[in-house]
Amino acid sequence: MQIKGSVYKGILISLALTLIPISAISAQKITSGSTCKVLNQKVLYLNKTYTCVKSGKKLVWNKGVLVVKPTPTPSPTPTPSPTPTPNVNLPLQGVDCSLVGQKFTTSYGFIRCDWEGGYKNAWHEHRIPVLSNSKSNNYKIVPVTGQTCVQSGDTFDVPAGFLECRYIFGGKLVWMKINSAKNTFTNLLSPSGTEVCKLKNSDIDESKLPANTRGGVRDPFIAAGFPTIPRSTWTNPGVNKALVVGVDFPELRGNDSDLKKINAYDKKMSDEWYSYFSNGKKSYELTTIDYWFHATKSAKSYSFDYSSDPRGVDGNSVHDAVSQEMIDMITKDIDLTPFTTLYIIFPDGEVTLDRDWIVRNRPFKTKEGIKNLNIFGWGKDNELMGTMHWAYYVHEVGHDAPWIGHAPGNGWPFGMMVNQSGISESLFAWEQFQSDWLPDNQIYCIDKDALTKSVVSLTPMEREDKQTKMAVIKLSKTKAIVIESHGIDKWSSFNKNDRSYPGGFYGVMAYVVDIESAVAPPVAADGRSIVDDTGNDPKYPRWAYWQKVDGSASFLADFDFRSGSEPYNRYIATLGDTFTIEGVRIKLTGAGDYETIEITKL
Repeated sequence: MQIKGSVYKGILISLALTLIPISAISAQKITSGSTCKVLNQKVLYLNKTYTCVKSGKKLVWNKGVLVVKPTPTPSPTPTPSPTPTPNVNLPLQGVDCSLVGQKFTTSYGFIRCDWEGGYKNAWHEHRIPVLSNSKSNNYKIVPVTGQTCVQSGDTFDVPAGFLECRYIFGGKLVWMKINSAKNTFTNLLSPSGTEVCKLKNSDIDESKLPANTRGGVRDPFIAAGFPTIPRSTWTNPGVNKALVVGVDFPELRGNDSDLKKINAYDKKMSDEWYSYFSNGKKSYELTTIDYWFHATKSAKSYSFDYSSDPRGVDGNSVHDAVSQEMIDMITKDIDLTPFTTLYIIFPDGEVTLDRDWIVRNRPFKTKEGIKNLNIFGWGKDNELMGTMHWAYYVHEVGHDAPWIGHAPGNGWPFGMMVNQSGISESLFAWEQFQSDWLPDNQIYCIDKDALTKSVVSLTPMEREDKQTKMAVIKLSKTKAIVIESHGIDKWSSFNKNDRSYPGGFYGVMAYVVDIESAVAPPVAADGRSIVDDTGNDPKYPRWAYWQKVDGSASFLADFDFRSGSEPYNRYIATLGDTFTIEGVRIKLTGAGDYETIEITKL
């Protein structure tokens, strides 16, 4: 698919403004009823707090609320401390900035120059709670499992593990025991095996499929059911070979020793990812060239002008000329014959090359002859989002698996194929299931017609183990409910660009797979996300949608990293929470080392 990670690129940070507290606006005049741009944004102007609200189809500032300043009371002079940086004279929220990534420590966390998509950078406040542990805390009593606590993510060491402060039903906070050596479990086998949950593409009623976004021509590789139809460049099970090449530019030369370190890390992580998530069935061998190829032109000269629409049926061809230019340079040194994929990366800090450089299985001239290749080139969006190279590699070839990706929750930070620049770099369980990468003992499958009550335990998708990862309830020939657990573990602990789950994050999440909604994800003409798409909006067809918990959210910790205008919290079930989906109730009845759910037919 042409869209790659840029489906969500343009709004990953700009829409995060909806969650930012109060910003100080000094250059703009705010009046009640005048237009604003970001729903729910709050600003402080002339001693009033104004909120951006929806009025009909417009966004306007409300009447504002008068800010009452409290009368100051004398207090002792505090002991001077070098941190945190005083908030006085810091950049103001929402003000333009130039150096993406520059940040200042504050009393509430930090303020950072963030990319908002396109050519807009601005200062954003990031409010990060200070977590306590056994060595630094002000607990009035020694914590005990089940007792109330104050801050999600606080911990206290106990024999053989620790207590963690976590949210449960109703937004209450209690201490939960987490063992250093995680307890294990054994689930009952699927009553009729796992085959019953393999929704068949042959059962799709073609007349019900939404219009495809690929130039009106249906892409046979876009399917969410079984069997999968891999593109010609993907071998499963088996081995694919890819070449990683670094290209620098006259205005920005790279360092060979730095490139060698980057390549070593990316190869290590890519190897580990495929080994674990494929259960040893698939490898993507990376050959790296540990010196920079020197382009003769500036990086910006390779940018795409978007005068043609890459969403067309043959959108790949718009990159042919620039791709061939790169190959002409590389093929002088390297025999490209063994490789199906070429990754091209640039020195850190290169942000002028603006191109959604995604090429799939196109013919190019090499010194050995005509060779069909995937070519995935780095670019401004990946750099400004702080994407990890190896995650970009996995995401792009993942579309050849072919995982449609970009659902459920396009741009949300819960999986590799919805946001390789997010938090979790795990696959979704359904994607593993599609690829035959989950053994039967890691799947619980049942037809709704056979369901009465089932109890199933799950471990987080981000944790490396051999425990059950997915519960599936088949609803019809073309629909199923999938339940999986998410949490803080190996594959969500990179903290790249300060991206991390809130302290104490855990829970189960549910989505409905509908293979009759399997179409190319909706994108704008530049390959980026549609501005008003939350990533889970039912007005845009996609193969799966996250489902909300019953009632109000119980997990109340704030996600500092956010894509889209919709809070994630309503989709996370904590202990005691339930989902009610098409006549099936799912309740989280146990939590700690793993999550246990009770599935009941209503």
